[in-house]
Amino acid sequence: MIYDRLDVAEPIRQGDIFRDVPRVDLSTSQISVADDDAIRTMTWEDAIADPVRKAGFAAVLPLKPVHAIVITQNCDAVRGEFVSLCQIDMFSSIATPANSAKKWKSLIVRHTRENLRYFYLPADHAFGFPDRMAADLRVLIRVSRQDLERMRSRRLGRLNSLAYEHFRETIAQFFRRYPYDEWYSLTPEELEEYQKDCPEPVHPFPWQE
Repeated sequence: MIYDRLDVAEPIRQGDIFRDVPRVDLSTSQISVADDDAIRTMTWEDAIADPVRKAGFAAVLPLKPVHAIVITQNCDAVRGEFVSLCQIDMFSSIATPANSAKKWKSLIVRHTRENLRYFYLPADHAFGFPDRMAADLRVLIRVSRQDLERMRSRRLGRLNSLAYEHFRETIAQFFRRYPYDEWYSLTPEELEEYQKDCPEPVHPFPWQE
């Protein structure tokens, strides 16, 4: 499909896909802190209230191995201290699976156009994706570059050149988004209709009141 196999020695680049990347799950309301060979549970506020801990402290955090794709620029992936990846999930976790090629086509194209937080990854048994997957650009994982380089044996491969172009553009669109008031030019009557369809509060501008 849209994936390329790589030699283990190949440098890490944007679009590289890894398996078993450690994702740290942290809850600031319940942190397990290691103190004097004992583990105590406290909130983040209580933990940093101690001046000694302001300089840092040891905590026990849950780790989950996940698939992830590199989003760091190539130049930084080669010499930066850290590399950023985003988690890859089952596509079925974000959309109800279709039951025909025609419906799959519509579902995939619609998500590609409208849902910028996800990047669709088709199934490829030979590559290591027995099911349809999607990269979630909201779930970021930071890994030491040196640690990730030592994990290159767990790299499944890389997006091919065409898929990489689409991935790069999706990243750019997602992270350069900004909130804007698309209803600013509506008449009061049009704004009233707009408010009926919007799940969030919409406040009129002075010229719409």
